[in-house]
Amino acid sequence: MACLNLKNQIYLQTYDPNNPQLIRIESSVATLSPNSRKYDYFYIQFSNDTSFKHFPISKIVPPDILEKIKEQKVYLLLDNGLEYFLSTVESIYNDIIIKEGIPPTQIIFLSAVPTMIETVKATAKKYNKEEIILEWFSLFEHTGQDAILKRNNMPVLEKKKKYGKKKFLNLNRRWRIHRPLMTILLHNFNLLENGYISMARSDDGMDWNRAIHRLKHMYSDDETILKIINDNQEKIKSLPEMYLDTKDLVTNRAIHEESINEYYKETYFSLISETTYHENIPFFSEKVFKAMAMGHPFLLVTAPRSLQYLKKLGYKTFHPLIDETYDTIDDPGKRMMAIVKEVERLCKLDKAQLKEWLAKIRPIANDNYTRLKNKRFLSKMMNYKHHFNAP
Repeated sequence: MACLNLKNQIYLQTYDPNNPQLIRIESSVATLSPNSRKYDYFYIQFSNDTSFKHFPISKIVPPDILEKIKEQKVYLLLDNGLEYFLSTVESIYNDIIIKEGIPPTQIIFLSAVPTMIETVKATAKKYNKEEIILEWFSLFEHTGQDAILKRNNMPVLEKKKKYGKKKFLNLNRRWRIHRPLMTILLHNFNLLENGYISMARSDDGMDWNRAIHRLKHMYSDDETILKIINDNQEKIKSLPEMYLDTKDLVTNRAIHEESINEYYKETYFSLISETTYHENIPFFSEKVFKAMAMGHPFLLVTAPRSLQYLKKLGYKTFHPLIDETYDTIDDPGKRMMAIVKEVERLCKLDKAQLKEWLAKIRPIANDNYTRLKNKRFLSKMMNYKHHFNAP
């Protein structure tokens, strides 16, 4: 069976409502994955919940194929594997199922959010419709695997390794508000000098003045966080722009670039500031799988209880070698404090402690590397498994 638009795939790029674009793409992981698709389908990648308002399905799917979808002979494959937006489910029901009369069970929705099934079930119940078919699809897992297979990345925690003054790597691009908060806390505990950190202006219009003003409002009831912000704000505003391998912090770095490899080699763990944090939506971007592709242990700065989903993907985490109780803390301020305090502990390991720590954590990081390298299935059916004889 086949992708019916394999040579004419569609990406609806609608982040900018004033400039929606229908882009033709050469290929996608979802259609090239060797383990999948034993049925005919029409593929569309889309940006957000406005995509099908700007580009109605009836205008972009050929009439004969649209009819076959309605007759339940062809599936509509909708890929939102780049994003974490829960609101996309509502748009699928409103703009495709109800407006276009397409059966819900002919829609296969690829989402990067492991908890998206809860939104699908709630939305189906709201509209008294069947559930759309949901796959938890890890697009960024593929980019990490690609870094191993095509770029020959190797695990970095080798016995012969010599470490310099830098202990951790922390990559940031856009100023999602938890990232400046994390930087302020790192500064407060004198940890900035221990890390390779990228933190400079991007294309989101944020700077330290705006970030601090927003953080003060967000944490107005948290005396500890608020005091740290106030105590550090003038010094943090005077920090120079922090760059690593590039000064371009606008271009998305989803694909692993060799220029960053040396920073992994010169440090012994990653502080991964994910896309989501205050949203309480688990989501794993390329940052997680870049670290795995380099055999790097990590702390994950994201929504609480996210580590369990990495385990469901087949990977290991690092407790108690890294204290991961931070992942159980709902309060965002307390969770960030717990993360930074653990960074402080790891940075203060003496040579003997570090040697012992590395000996114990290296096999875990290397196992994740091997699992990522050899993994065949990059999507997981979340409902209707019987329909496709899915594992």
